[in-house]
Amino acid sequence: MSTYFQSIQIGVLLFFAFLLVALIPYMIIQYRRSGRVAPWKFLVSFSFVLYLICAYALTIFPLPDPAEVAKFTGPKQNLVPFMFIREFLKNTPLVLTDPHTWLATLKSPSFIQPAFNVLLTVPFGIYMRYLFKRKFTFTLITSFLLTLSFETIQRSALFGLYPRPYRLFDVDDLMLNTLGALIGFGLAYLLRRLLPDLDAVQPSGGKISLTRRSIALFTDFVLFIGLSIFMEFYWSAAIVFIAIPFIFTQSIGQIILRIQTNPKKRLRIALRQLLFLVNTLPYVLVIYLLQRSATIPETELAANFMLMLISLAIGFLPIIDIIIAGLSRSRKLWYERLTKTSLIEKRKNIE
Repeated sequence: MSTYFQSIQIGVLLFFAFLLVALIPYMIIQYRRSGRVAPWKFLVSFSFVLYLICAYALTIFPLPDPAEVAKFTGPKQNLVPFMFIREFLKNTPLVLTDPHTWLATLKSPSFIQPAFNVLLTVPFGIYMRYLFKRKFTFTLITSFLLTLSFETIQRSALFGLYPRPYRLFDVDDLMLNTLGALIGFGLAYLLRRLLPDLDAVQPSGGKISLTRRSIALFTDFVLFIGLSIFMEFYWSAAIVFIAIPFIFTQSIGQIILRIQTNPKKRLRIALRQLLFLVNTLPYVLVIYLLQRSATIPETELAANFMLMLISLAIGFLPIIDIIIAGLSRSRKLWYERLTKTSLIEKRKNIE
């Protein structure tokens, strides 16, 4: 049992690594498709990824010592079907008429191993029906391919990284895993009326959430960092945050997230972007003061440190403004109120 927990822990760590990479692209796709990220669908979608990674982790990890694997002399595969039934009848104390043997039977490895293989893919069948809305035949084929990939990885000795397979390729596992997925499919079908509809999209009312605009800003910031590799940072900032919005009336991040500045007046948009960059000045000043502290005389360090504290205090004002905007109905930041602009959703049919 501890081996299972160790494999699951590795799977969870791999999932969080995947989450860091996939979170922003997923949210961008959802905002482009429906204008919002549905929390329940988000949880279900990423729980499927978590399940899939953990399922593979359970079939691969923990990794043994290659030197120990080289000493293995047992069989590499079992191609005889229903061997698990023979092992169950041979190695368990089950007597149907004697209830005292039932608990011992449930604790027997000959029962636990087949039961685990069934339970391993029950979630896969549930996801196929509930998340992907697939039919029985598709679920049957994909669940068989999933378990075949498990067994193939094991039979290939982890793609040749080991001198021989360290786990048994078992045709019974193919049958039991596929059966588990079909059981999950049936459970999802029976519970379909009790589960929330993942495709039910609530209208956003045309308002742009702070999360959506933050992702657009993050996209622009990544572009800014990329350009800064090839030119001075202030030229990169001018191009990404002023020139592009002035020419196209949208920044690159806003284009990707289907966000439009209203009204579409270039001079007002340019002023909006200039005032937006004012938010970054305190942090730019902090960086400058940090660099300056390494070269100035010791007698000026106290004043330099005081300027850093003042800059950081001013830098908190935009954060407070964001909090206020999140609580208000208009969701406008200070530079939007000053320039009388706002962000609206750009529909697909709007040119």
